[in-house]
Amino acid sequence: MQRLREKIELSAQKRLTLPKGKQPGQELDRYRRYLKAERTRLRMLHRKTKSGKLICQGHAWMMDELLRSIIQGVESNLSEEALDRPPFALIAYGGYGRGELNPLSDIDILFLHDGKMVNGRKIHDYMQAMVDPGGLLYTLYDIDLKVGHAVRSIADCVIQANDDMQNKTALIEARVIYGDEDLFEQFQKTLDTKCVKGFEDAYIKERITDQNDRRSKNGDSPCMQEPNVKNGCGGLRDYQNLFWMAYFKYRARTTDDLIEQGLIKKRKPRRSTAPTTSCFASGQSSITTPKGIWM
Repeated sequence: MQRLREKIELSAQKRLTLPKGKQPGQELDRYRRYLKAERTRLRMLHRKTKSGKLICQGHAWMMDELLRSIIQGVESNLSEEALDRPPFALIAYGGYGRGELNPLSDIDILFLHDGKMVNGRKIHDYMQAMVDPGGLLYTLYDIDLKVGHAVRSIADCVIQANDDMQNKTALIEARVIYGDEDLFEQFQKTLDTKCVKGFEDAYIKERITDQNDRRSKNGDSPCMQEPNVKNGCGGLRDYQNLFWMAYFKYRARTTDDLIEQGLIKKRKPRRSTAPTTSCFASGQSSITTPKGIWM
C-alpha cells in the first residue's frame, strides 16, 4: 500500500509540475496524461489480482495529487493580496472522503471557509480564482472529470447535515486535501457536537429505514442469482451501514475500534495458511451481535 502511494506521489512530482508562468487552464493535456498514466498503472495492478480496496485507494491518492497540484498552480499566479486569504480548506467527502474512489465515481469536494471568504455577494479574490475559468473547478471539468462541489462555511455544513441524513453521512467521512488543518479540525468538532451528539437514535432509525427501502428495491435476499452488489441485501451499502451506525453509537470508525470495544472478534488464522489481513480493515473478523443496533 505504502509503495503504491509513493509511486503515485513521485509520478505527480514528475508529471504535474507546471512551467513558470503557466496556469492550470493552459496545461490540460498535462493533467490528462497524468490521469491516463495512473489509471493504466491501477488497471494493471487490478489485473494482477490486487485488492479492489487498494485500487480504490489508489484512485483517491491519484486525485489528491491532481487537486493539490492544480491549486498550487492557481496560487502561483495570484497576487499577494489574493494570497492573503481567510482560513480555507479543500475537503473531500463521501466515498472520496473515505479514500475509496472507484474509477468512474464523482469527485465530491467542498470549499470550506470560516465565513469571511464569502460575505454576501462579495467573494474573496482567492476563492474567485478557484472557481473561475482556468481555476481548479473549471480545470477539473475541462479534463472530463465528474465533479460535485459546494462552497460552504462550517455553519452552512451544520444546516445541511441536520437537514438530510445522506449529507450528514457524507460530511462525517470528510478529510482535508489542502488548506488549513485548524479549520478542518474545527469543522469536525462542530459536526460532532451539533450533528452527531444527541442524534444517535434518530440517525440509526433513518439508516435502518434506508436499508429496508434499498433491499425492497434491489433484492431482499443474499442468494439472488444476479444480486445488486452495491444496494442489495448483504451488498456494499449494508457493509458501510454497519460502520456508519457504529460511529454514531460507539464512535468506532475502523475494524480495530470495533474489536477493541468487543463488537466483533478477531478470527484466528487457519493453521494451514499464513495470517491474513482483515475482511474489513485489519484482521479477519467475525461479527458478533453488537448490542442490538445492527438490524
